Amino acid sequence: MELTVRKEDLAKGLAKSQSVVERRTSMPILSNVLLDAQGEQLTITGTDHNYLHITSGRATYDLVGLAAGDYPELPQVDGIPQLTIAGEVLSEMIEKTIFSISQEDTRFNLAGLYVQKRKKDESHRLRFVSTDGHRLSLIDKEIPGLGEFALEAGVIIPRKGVSEMRKLAEEGGELVLGLSQRYAVVMKDEVKLILRMQEGSFPDYEVVIPKNTKRKALVGRQAFEGVLRRVSLIATDRFQGVRLDFKDGLLEVVSNNPDLGEAREALEVDYEGESFGVGFNARYFLDLCAAMRSEQISLSFVDEQNPCVIKGEGDAGFLSVIMPMRL
Repeated sequence: MELTVRKEDLAKGLAKSQSVVERRTSMPILSNVLLDAQGEQLTITGTDHNYLHITSGRATYDLVGLAAGDYPELPQVDGIPQLTIAGEVLSEMIEKTIFSISQEDTRFNLAGLYVQKRKKDESHRLRFVSTDGHRLSLIDKEIPGLGEFALEAGVIIPRKGVSEMRKLAEEGGELVLGLSQRYAVVMKDEVKLILRMQEGSFPDYEVVIPKNTKRKALVGRQAFEGVLRRVSLIATDRFQGVRLDFKDGLLEVVSNNPDLGEAREALEVDYEGESFGVGFNARYFLDLCAAMRSEQISLSFVDEQNPCVIKGEGDAGFLSVIMPMRL
């Protein structure tokens, strides 16, 4: 087989496939990409001892490969229900949930993004949920055609697959999204991304979302983020614990480190009520502030022992829950 291909086209195809290739696998052939030329089209699937002979001008390369016949067949996903979704919408939904996906592979049922079809007020919404056990992110979006979309139960898309979906969505334009209990498919232009769903059951996340909060503070998102970033420099490296002290019209952020000292900084907030203080991991709020778009965000509490619920008018359909920590 011999073919001619533009360098830019080959580089683009390899870049998209290479990011999917697993570096640690029991099947060495899965650490490679499969090149399949048919007619005027070259398909790069993502797998080594056949040779790949490359020439360009005075340059010649012979690369050792594996037989294409040993590469496993891709799953058959032609019958999976599909819908069209704007890349900007999918990108926003991932951006607001990916940071709270668990990084611990041992907690495999949390190491992915939970996807559900929900019905509210006679309209159907696509819901993304993620949690690492210390925080939770949830976003709902109305998607045209979702009502006819068959998704019997929630599914978990693995963390790495979510990252690949995000790359496609960030290119903008429309994408085709297909979901079944076993696979997810994302298609854009000539790219098809097939993801195997994570096994396991996602926990009942709704029980950790406080329903009847009694205390609520409105704070400027960017000002709050700036204070957290400065004060947390003094906090211990491992937990980045800070204390949020609320009083009428004021929020004071405090961190204390026996080796470095203490930091305090206050900012004005819209809060009226009894004074109280609660500890949190500053990194969780920083991740959240970076993902949200609202100028002001609301911090709602039941008491000092229960989670904080964060929302914003500029982030419709989104909420986050952060568990307090003992300092």
